[in-house]
Amino acid sequence: MIYKKFIYSSVILLSILLVVSTALVDISKARTSIKDEKLKWTACGSGGQCARLIVPLDDTISGGPTIKLALARVKARDPEKRIGALVVNPGGPGAPGAQFALDFAASLPEVIQDRFDIVGFDPRGTGKSAGVDCTDDLDSLYALDWAPDTEFARTQLEEGFRNLANACSKSDGDKLPFLSTRRVARDLELIRAALGEKRLTYLGYSYGTYLGAQYANQYPDRVRAFVLDGAVDPSLDAQSLQVQQSEAFENSLNLFLQDCSESTDCAFHKNGESASAYDKIRTQVGETPLTVNDGEKRKLNGTLFDIGVSQILYEGEDGWATLASALAAADDGDGAELLFYADLYTGRIGKGSYDNLTESFFGVGCIDGPDVGGIEGVRRIESAAAAAAPRLGRSIVNNSLVCAFWPVAAEPSVALPAQTNKPILVIGTRNDPATPLAWAEGLTKELGNAVLVTTEGSQHTAYASGKDCVDSLVNRYLISTKAPKIGTKC
Repeated sequence: MIYKKFIYSSVILLSILLVVSTALVDISKARTSIKDEKLKWTACGSGGQCARLIVPLDDTISGGPTIKLALARVKARDPEKRIGALVVNPGGPGAPGAQFALDFAASLPEVIQDRFDIVGFDPRGTGKSAGVDCTDDLDSLYALDWAPDTEFARTQLEEGFRNLANACSKSDGDKLPFLSTRRVARDLELIRAALGEKRLTYLGYSYGTYLGAQYANQYPDRVRAFVLDGAVDPSLDAQSLQVQQSEAFENSLNLFLQDCSESTDCAFHKNGESASAYDKIRTQVGETPLTVNDGEKRKLNGTLFDIGVSQILYEGEDGWATLASALAAADDGDGAELLFYADLYTGRIGKGSYDNLTESFFGVGCIDGPDVGGIEGVRRIESAAAAAAPRLGRSIVNNSLVCAFWPVAAEPSVALPAQTNKPILVIGTRNDPATPLAWAEGLTKELGNAVLVTTEGSQHTAYASGKDCVDSLVNRYLISTKAPKIGTKC
């Protein structure tokens, strides 16, 4: 399971709970004609439309319970040039995609807005699609030390995650066995049919690349054009996956610290000793958390420090000034800025309340795997990650610790040859902090018919983020289905 990040700006992330109220989360008795289910669109948001689609909770049996998936769309601006629907997924796992489509559509290049309906959906177990919701209060979990350096702290952390897993089993045990991405891919096929699309056009970011690969593997003849940006390599075992991601985040942090040390304009310059200053403040916060008076008198501890830093690192170089400011403030005893970004990541709404992004992340991620190998397995991975990425490795690995106690076993991995008639376009960014370029290279090799485009950069994912070269290549591919030449770089 990978460290979660959803392709939302801060504003979009904060508004995620507001719109898709038409999609209910109850589990009800199956209808006999789910495959013939039609979408009934109603106005929602600013110019968007929402709908719900009934799908079987377990599609391996007939007549079983169903759930309702939340969908949303923004219609193509130029009906005469309309090609069809472009289904988008923001990543995660666990991120609801219906609201994302409503907010993200206007950020896409105009030629794409003109020619495609932009459609998003909350995958099963997320958002308004029978979302996993184990507890409203996660403060006690984040108060623990996710980078433990004593056996006592490690045991406390393990017990905290054990308690969360037990709470999820009690609250959502009826749906947890049915949240795998393989099943989400089959939901996506039902969505394609309900949209009336002969073949699917799809844009998946981060975890969404895994969903796209799963769909392509199961329905290769249904692929029209797939863009997989910030790719996950499904061939990796748990240790390789988490250590490599830890190294990528550490590399991103080191790039920032080096740049900050070399620039006197950096707010965390510290006479050219930004790295040692970072280590000093992180140690201090880990030992004595900073009090933050945001109306609740909270604490910025080492765990939330690491999460806040990681959240900002997703933005790459565009976030470096923000990170420098937040670190400088923390060095002066003010942890409010880092706590704000930690709250964005964790989904903390206020007054100790949280949305269900974290629980959905665990619900999908733990069953998807790869298997962490129980407590001892996580401890081995943590040790390897700490050696490879001493600043962030342990906290990143322990974001998956709950899977050691999860009530549903991880599904065995399978090859994803995806022998599609149309080529799949994979995008990898050289210094992506969350999904290393090597993962994009690995997924491209594993897919039977894929082309990799590599681009320079330090942010997570590339398309529709101001990179003209990438945007031009992707736009042409989505419209014509003709992939760039092998070896194309931006």
